[in-house]
Parts: sequence; C-alpha cells; structure tokens
Amino acid sequence: MSLLNRPSATRRRRAWRLSIRARLILLALLAVAPLIIDRVHLTESSRVERTQAAYAEVVTVARRARDAQAETIEAARALMQVVARAYIASAAGTAGSAADCAGFLWGFAGEAPWIASLSVVGADGRITCSTRRQVIGLDLSDRDYIRDVQRTRHYVLSDYLLERSYEKSTVLMAFPIVRPGSDEVEVLLAPVDLHWLGRLGQGVESRVGMAAYLIDGKGTVLAGVQSRERLVGRRFGDHPLVKTVQAAPDGTATLEGFDGVRRIFGYTSLPGTDARIVIGYSEREVVGKIERESGLAYLHLAFFGLITVIAAWLISEHLIVEPIRSLARTATRIGQGDLKVRTDPGAWAPEFAPLATALSDMAGRLAARERELRAANAHLEELASIDPLSGLANRRSFDARLATEWTRAGEAGRPLGLLMIDVDHFKLFNDGYGHVQGDACLRQIGRVLASVADAETDFVARWGGEEFVLLLADSGLDRAVDLAERLRLAVLALRIRNEGAPAGHITVSVGVAAHVPSPDSRPQDLIEAADTALYAAKRRGRNTTVVDSDVRRDDPPLAEAG
Repeated sequence: MSLLNRPSATRRRRAWRLSIRARLILLALLAVAPLIIDRVHLTESSRVERTQAAYAEVVTVARRARDAQAETIEAARALMQVVARAYIASAAGTAGSAADCAGFLWGFAGEAPWIASLSVVGADGRITCSTRRQVIGLDLSDRDYIRDVQRTRHYVLSDYLLERSYEKSTVLMAFPIVRPGSDEVEVLLAPVDLHWLGRLGQGVESRVGMAAYLIDGKGTVLAGVQSRERLVGRRFGDHPLVKTVQAAPDGTATLEGFDGVRRIFGYTSLPGTDARIVIGYSEREVVGKIERESGLAYLHLAFFGLITVIAAWLISEHLIVEPIRSLARTATRIGQGDLKVRTDPGAWAPEFAPLATALSDMAGRLAARERELRAANAHLEELASIDPLSGLANRRSFDARLATEWTRAGEAGRPLGLLMIDVDHFKLFNDGYGHVQGDACLRQIGRVLASVADAETDFVARWGGEEFVLLLADSGLDRAVDLAERLRLAVLALRIRNEGAPAGHITVSVGVAAHVPSPDSRPQDLIEAADTALYAAKRRGRNTTVVDSDVRRDDPPLAEAG
C-alpha cells in the first residue's frame, strides 16, 4: 500500500513545487491588497473631511448672518437714541401736529433703509404719530415690549415675530422717550427689516438642496427658504429640527429638514432672543460626489485585480524566469546608458515578444529623446539669450557680450562705443493705441536698429521696456555719433503716428559714449556714461543725440523738456 501511494505523493509534491500560477496569483493579491486598503482609507478620509468641511461652512454662514443682524440691531439702537433726543427737543415732540411729527420721523427713517418705519407710542399705549398713517391710533398697550420699556425706561428688543401691523416677520425695537420732569414714558417704536436674511435666501436658492431658516422659540419660521419654497409663518414646533436647534445656542446636526430632505445643518442663536438662524446643506449633494468617486475607484481596483489574476494564471514558470532575467539584464544596460543594446526573443514564449520589443523600442526612444534633449537644450540656451518681443538679444546676452568686448578692447587698447536708445513718449503711445500696437512699434524699431548696425562687429540688444542698446566694437565717437544719427533719422522716417507726443510721430533719443578700457575702469562705467547722455538728450527736448562728453550740468530738468 505504501509503495502504491508513493508515486502519487511524489507527483503531488512536484505539482505543488512547480505551481508557479498559484504563487503568482498569491503575489498579485498581496500586491493589490495594500492598494485597495490605501484607496479605501483615502476614500473614507475624503468623505470625513468633506463632511467636516460642510459642517464648518454651515456654522460659518449661520454666524455671519447672526453677526449681520447684531450689527443692524446696534445701528438701529444708536439711531433711535438720536431720534428720541431730537424728538424731545423738537417742536414735533412738544406742540406739533401729527403731520409735523410724521415729517420729523420721516427725516430719520429715510436715512436708515433697514428700518421699515418709525412710530411714537404715547403713555397710554396708543400710536400717536408714525411714518405709516394706517397704524396711528393702534393700541399696543398689551404688548410686552411696550410695558417693559415703560417700566424699565430702557430700550427693549422684541422677539422675532410675525407682526400683524407690519404684515411680515420682523423684530421690534422700542426706545423710551422721557421728558425732563415727567413721570410718563412715551415709546419710540421701529420694526427692523430682515433684509440680510433675504439676501441669504437668494444665495441658498442658487444651490441645489440647500435651506435657510429663522425660527423663533415656538418653532415658527419667521423667515427662510428651502428648495424655492417659502415657509414664513408656518409652525413646526414638534419637528426634530426645531427641538434640536432649541436645545443649544449653537451647533451642528444631520437630520431631515421641514421638507423631508436630509441635510447637514449649522445653527446659532441671535443675541437677546430665543430665535435661531439655521443653515442646511443637502447631505446627498455634499457626499454624492465622493460616493461616485468611491464607486469608480472600487471598480478600477476590481478590474485591475481581475486582470492581475488572469495574467498570473496564464504565465507559467518555465516561460518566465529566464526571459525575465534576460530582460532585466537588458533593462540594466539601458539604465546604465547603453542605448544600442537589443534583445532577441526568438527562443522565448510569444508572450514576451512584446516586452522585448518594448524594451528595444524604449532604447530607441530614449536615444531619440536624448538627441531631442540636446537639441532642446541648445534651443533653450538660444531662447535664454533672445528677447521674445523684438527678436534681438536680451539684456543677459548684452551683459555677457559687453564683458567680453570690454576685456578684448582693454587688451588691444581700442575704443568701445555704446549707444543707448529710448523711444520718446512711449507711454503716451501705449495709452493711446494699446499694448498690441506698442509691441508692434518696438518690433519695427528693433528691425531699424538691426539694419543700421554692422552684423559682423556690432551687437544690438533690447535693454528693457522701450530702451535698446547698440554695442560698437573698435569704434570711437565719430562712428558712434554717425550711427546714432542714422538710427534717429531712420526711426523718424517710419512716420509712426503718436498724437500724444509733441512731434506727432514716434521719435527716439540717443545717448552716445565711447571709452578705451583701463585697468581701473569697468564696463558699468560705459553704461553709466551712455545712460547719462541719454537722459541729457531727453532733457533737451528728445529726438536728439547727445554725447556723454557734451552733457552739461545746467541742462533743463526732464519735466521742463517735455
């Protein structure tokens, strides 16, 4: 029996030992598992972060609304204090008629758009005068805020309410009017408009699934919107949202709104009242995007895992090890810079032919990319030395060329000339004709400058803005001045209109300098000399050439030169 079973056991051990498919599948699963775990972790972290951000945002919006209302109330209190004092001192508050009184109040109400009206309530609790004639004579003696003002002689802010006399949700501010030597207390009354919540509602309506409410202590909606539905006047005293927001002065919660839509709510109390401002973002809108992204990510991971398992199952051990080693050696040589190496997959399984071809193609592409990079580097070096607008050399190239020519001229004892050219009144040209025309103008002047210069010995560059330079090797003042005048006249011959300039056309001013370098001098000396001559030319009226040796201290200032 033992002898009979031995071959079978040997075959089983050999099969297990040679099962590369099982080992590859296990390795593939081990490789994919961390990616799945990491992606799930990132997805869940993103979900939490977005939810927390939504909580923070709704609380911030609610607190901004609260602060806006607090500022409005404080402004209203300060205004009513001024009105009360002015009322006592005015004729309207002593022996004036109701019309005089209303006119007096109108003078203040018109300056405060957040106050709907102003009224004076007599000591008997009836409105004696008001900016709204229909409420005159209305008995308010049963109102708590009227009695509180008359009792405490301090201003009182009513709860947010739906006031029948004003036909909308409002908060009433009552301010005492106490005449000197009198025990009677009149009351200055003003409903404060909730315009700030209206603006908040407009913002809420523009976002899908959002809601904003102002709820009093009894659960009545004093102002608010949800999904474009107006809720003012409706009472939701037993609703879970009302119970939640009334349980604490501020906070957050996730529950259903008055329309049954589940939202992330932030709420805060209004100072001095039991009212709450409640802002809600649709939970579905907040987390919907992350849910879609999560589903897509999981689908990608599942697809990737399936492809990995199938690939591992199809590859056998004897078709992998040696080809992989050969390909690894080839890849190593490519990595070391041997881009001529190639692989011959003729003896391998056909599945490796694409990989071998890919390596060969990669080596070829890397070689081509290396050539391209060398060409690109050469091109970048060229671009780094050229001004993109005018096509001339830029200041960096000019500095390098000046240093070279300065050393060469110093060794040979030869003069080195420099022209600094500035386009006159170029800002007026830019302002009048636009930057596009300004750029075109600079390009034309650059072409003129290049045409005047000797391409073999001279070096033309754009100094910056509307300034150009022309470096003249082995040139003294005579040639420099001659070139400067030729350039000035050539620009004038372009007849480029500039109505803002005195000449009516584009002109240039040129500063000329020529030095023989000495051991104690430096290239900057030549630049400063030409620059000084340039500004002398501009002070002398522009459209002229000045040599640095001709600069006088008594030259007019630039402003006088125009």
